[in-house]
Amino acid sequence: MELELTIQRFLNDMGAKLKIVQLNGRVGRKNVIRSSKVNIPGLELAGYWDFFSPKSIQLLTNKEVKFISNISAAAMKSIFERMFSYEIPGVIILKDLDIPPLVLDLATEMKVPILQTKVENTDFLKEINSFLYKEFAPRINIHGTLLDIYGVGVLLTGRSGIGKSEIALDLIERGHRLVADDVVNIEKASETILMGYGEKILQDTLEIRGLGIVNVRKAFGIRAVRPRKRLEVQIELVEWDKNAEYERFGLEEQKNTILDVDIPFITLPIYPGKNITVIAEVISLNYMLKLHGEDPAKELQEELMAKLNLQSSTMMNDKRFKGDFE
Repeated sequence: MELELTIQRFLNDMGAKLKIVQLNGRVGRKNVIRSSKVNIPGLELAGYWDFFSPKSIQLLTNKEVKFISNISAAAMKSIFERMFSYEIPGVIILKDLDIPPLVLDLATEMKVPILQTKVENTDFLKEINSFLYKEFAPRINIHGTLLDIYGVGVLLTGRSGIGKSEIALDLIERGHRLVADDVVNIEKASETILMGYGEKILQDTLEIRGLGIVNVRKAFGIRAVRPRKRLEVQIELVEWDKNAEYERFGLEEQKNTILDVDIPFITLPIYPGKNITVIAEVISLNYMLKLHGEDPAKELQEELMAKLNLQSSTMMNDKRFKGDFE
């Protein structure tokens, strides 16, 4: 279960990095941030509240602070009483700006933390937006094994006991890197990027049936593991079925959708003696070729079609075959 993002946890995680201080003691540190967006209440200060975002941290920039410093005390009190009545998580004031004492007193009374950053505006906005996006990013967990194979994030999936961890162990022995085994947490880092990582308690470990738990970092060294990796290809391991039809040419690329992001999906039938480790390596290399605009299957198809067209043209022009064509 994910922990709520309280002001206290926000300060624990980002307070030192963003050089944040609280101006009204420890007021409101249990307040919960419920949005990945930071709200700059410009229109609200002018009296327009229709699209106010009370779940967000409110950010006061130079414009907002200048505005409230030039209105009457009564107007200032009215504005902030209304804002604080929405039970906002907190207010952050940018570098070198002074908040009027009336606002600070009102915030303390209504249990709203007033924070101030000493980081430059552009850097602050970049860091806080990145932090909040990550905190609120959609995420799921999948039963499987995630590896870094030649720099490509490959997710092995399949029924329990089919041999995912054993294949992973073989790949690690060949110099590739483990990211997560058994439970793979996947979060949507952007509209097109999925990031995978393991549970902390299972970090760096593999469960090998008949052997038990293997600590990959201790057994193979720190270079055999990594904490996170972009998920780029999924390989679904299935038992060989002689009656099933499997892709032979790779012309039609299959996709699987995870958190609304499409990734290449390969169904790989396995049977005793089949070298899945080498095939997984080739899948990674093939993926990298496609990233560079090369598709071996399509190139072969185009070459074959060109040869067939050439042969057909040659036969049409050959007098010996003219009688065979209508």
